[in-house]
Amino acid sequence: MKPIFRTKAQRHKQENAPANVPRASVRTSAPLCEEKTPECRLNRLSLNVLLLLVCGVLAVSLSGCKTFDHQLSSEFPFIVARDDVIEGLDPPHVRVKIIREKGEKGAAASESDREILAAQLMYEYKTSPDPNMRREAVDALAKIPHADRDRFLEEIARDDNPYVRMSALEALGNTYSGSEEDLTAVLLSRAKTDPDRDVRITSVRILGDVTPKVPGRNAASESAGEARLRESVILELGELLHDRVPAVRYESMQSLRKITGKDYGNDINRWLQFVRYTRGEIPDLPSERTFTEKLPTIALPMFK
Repeated sequence: MKPIFRTKAQRHKQENAPANVPRASVRTSAPLCEEKTPECRLNRLSLNVLLLLVCGVLAVSLSGCKTFDHQLSSEFPFIVARDDVIEGLDPPHVRVKIIREKGEKGAAASESDREILAAQLMYEYKTSPDPNMRREAVDALAKIPHADRDRFLEEIARDDNPYVRMSALEALGNTYSGSEEDLTAVLLSRAKTDPDRDVRITSVRILGDVTPKVPGRNAASESAGEARLRESVILELGELLHDRVPAVRYESMQSLRKITGKDYGNDINRWLQFVRYTRGEIPDLPSERTFTEKLPTIALPMFK
């Protein structure tokens, strides 16, 4: 029988036990683990793995990026790093909370209060060097029905940071109170001239949402101005079908589909023929996709 390993204190207690007490009664109630048994090795390995996992979680929590800390600050305040706290200045996660509260408050405020809140948000946008803070100011400003909101957002759409520009364009697409011609002009300008591809893709996508659609059979008749605007946007999107960025070409086809109701799929040649037909260069419309052409896009998702 293999010897059982005991601690020094246990051996000392057993050796000094009274003579009239059987040695077996000195043993502990639970048998001690033998080092070479598989169960003991498994228990030690599990304990080591658990300790490594705990150390890893602590290391990630203490050395994580500040952006991640600020996103979780409302749920886990103890994760926020303290090196961003400067005496006399609010830390970023507190400033984000204040900006969002201004947007929520301005949505239901009086006209005079909206004037003050909009001015404060524009001051935050113009003075903050952090693009994340500027984006928060844009999102809050979009919630306030203000007379100069469209002008502010058009100004922000020329920001140096592409993500701030995208936030401004999204806000314009959702809240613009001016004419559709002015809005599409702003979006087309960004779609054709912006140096960032993501801003251009965003502009093209919003164009497909805000441009007047082709009326259905039972829809009311549209005005001549809406028809002219739609035709001009279709022709501009046709030019973007020649863009060097594939994602811009793809998004242009999606916007054309939303505006016209035509189903040419992702066949860029048919869309180019449709643009030529709109321009009056060819007499007939290209044929839309048949059922057999649509079948792969219908059947493939079922087998994923």
